[in-house]
Amino acid sequence: MNWAAYMWLALMVGFVIAEAACPFHLVSIWFAVGSLASMVAAVLGAQFWLQITLFVVVSGALLATLWPLTKKHLNPK
Repeated sequence: MNWAAYMWLALMVGFVIAEAACPFHLVSIWFAVGSLASMVAAVLGAQFWLQITLFVVVSGALLATLWPLTKKHLNPK
């Protein structure tokens, strides 16, 4: 693996640890999945700008679509 793949792995582990420290907010988990997607792209040899774009798009899409749903199910009124 190259340096970028290790960087994405470290970020993913950091986001998972942050989520484990405060699991009720469910924010960091989406960034962990974005880091995973970018790490796969890095292992496959994608350019760094594409890895960053993939991280932003995947994390943003998951956060925008799934966080409101999980928030609604975690805080029923």
